[in-house]
Amino acid sequence: MLSKGLRDEEKEKINELFNSMLNIEFVPELWKNEQRQKLSDNLKKILDITLDDVETQSTEVLLEKLKSADFEFSHYEQFADLLLKSLPFEAEARQSMLAKKAVAVYETAQQESKMFSFGLIQKINKARTLL
Repeated sequence: MLSKGLRDEEKEKINELFNSMLNIEFVPELWKNEQRQKLSDNLKKILDITLDDVETQSTEVLLEKLKSADFEFSHYEQFADLLLKSLPFEAEARQSMLAKKAVAVYETAQQESKMFSFGLIQKINKARTLL
């Protein structure tokens, strides 16, 4: 069990990594050769999974992995934001599956926040349109 100071430090690192990934402008030419790998490397640091793992694991396994990482609701939301941001650059066959996982992660974020969020509901609805 980590002390509160170490937990806060770890959560701050996670926030910084997610923010840096969300601030990257994905470019189709760079996505396949460079950006996808960088995204996978950062996910590996945070969750010990890659983008390929996210795509191949069941939604239940993915949510369990997020839960075991002691994610706060904001981390769930950032993770789902990242999935949606990468979605247009993935193969068409994978897009619906990633959207489905993003919906599940957003719904978990809504439950974890213990407060109703119109922003999350909008994100859930947007992700559902991509199914």
